Amino acid sequence: MTECFNIRQWFLICLLLRLLVMPFTVHGDIFFVYETPHFLTHGEWDAYGIAAEKGINYYPPFALIFYAIVQLIMQIILPSFEQFTHSLAYMDIKELLESDNLYLSLFLMKLPYIFFDCLLILTCWKMFPEKKNRHIFLVFWAVNPVAIYGTYMFGQFDVIPSFFVVLACYLSLQRGKEHYACFSIAAGCLFKLFPIIFLPIILLISSKNLKDFIWLSLCGIVPVLFFYGILYLISGEAVFRIIHLFLSFTKTSISLKGLALKFFQLLVYILVCYHILFFSKKKLNYAFLVQYFLVIYMAMYWGITHSASLHRFAWILPFLVLYVQQHSTWEKPYYFILLIIFLLGVKSRTSCFGIFAPINPEFFMSLPSAKDVTGFLFDQNTYEITVESLFKGVTALWVISIFRKLYQFPNNSAKAGI
Repeated sequence: MTECFNIRQWFLICLLLRLLVMPFTVHGDIFFVYETPHFLTHGEWDAYGIAAEKGINYYPPFALIFYAIVQLIMQIILPSFEQFTHSLAYMDIKELLESDNLYLSLFLMKLPYIFFDCLLILTCWKMFPEKKNRHIFLVFWAVNPVAIYGTYMFGQFDVIPSFFVVLACYLSLQRGKEHYACFSIAAGCLFKLFPIIFLPIILLISSKNLKDFIWLSLCGIVPVLFFYGILYLISGEAVFRIIHLFLSFTKTSISLKGLALKFFQLLVYILVCYHILFFSKKKLNYAFLVQYFLVIYMAMYWGITHSASLHRFAWILPFLVLYVQQHSTWEKPYYFILLIIFLLGVKSRTSCFGIFAPINPEFFMSLPSAKDVTGFLFDQNTYEITVESLFKGVTALWVISIFRKLYQFPNNSAKAGI
């Protein structure tokens, strides 16, 4: 398939596939994403406070500021866009789907994602600049169904914090730019919280001594504290509602199974840190880093698969594709993982065929979802446990395989990492 088109043609295919679905697909999440920033565009500085009164747990500060700026710009391009976004606060989804300029409004809402998607591609190309690697990566990325669905059909903005994690990975090995890697992690955390898990890894990779470690820590932490602090002065504790939700979301029950899960997640993290410090500190390359980030992502998902929407799996995709690009033997497990992600993430009617509701709401919302079909054929709890177990089993084998290669030949660890 890689030989069918050249790299420019694949790039155009990548853009075309995304542009085609943007106006005609939607999930209620994108209306949620734009609602609270709309208050800010109208001079309501206490946007978090207003959201809290409505029972909304909105995203971190950069998401609020970014989408407020996007709305201000889009209103210039399309004056009716202001009317559409203004109606988000008092119209239900059914009414919104009957709005004038719906297709154009949805297109403009998702348009910023293209910019970050292109930046993500360019950053991955910089890590593996060989033409063959660039070509393979672009093919996998162009037709990646999870990337297309989660961002351009569902409408969530996970591609933005995912880009900042990839950028931090790239910058961490660029001499003199290590502090930008930490700033990048901070930026990702200010869109969604999950990138914070990679800050210790970036610090270990980039720090040459204790002074470096302290300075880089400040680069990663101070921006987050600064923006949260500013908005705390305006909105008070309402700005931290998303953090409380995140902590409850990742909380593990105090049981033997929960403790075992935490143990294995911690073990993965410790093994990565140990390898950085004692095996590869002077031989680090991007092949190593991709494996570090990939196994940490996989371990993180072990604790959230039961409640993870499909768009959250977009976090791992860049590193999953980069790894398969370098290890073609894992191509079939990669496709299997994508299948499992869809089985886990597309359950409700709004996230299944209902995603095409802008075209014909009554028809597409009447079609059965994956959950309707599987619930009819199987016991639903048994089905979900089976699919989750498959995901955890495949990713656990993947993690074990990576660590076996990383630790197999300590004296030739650079070869093991390629």
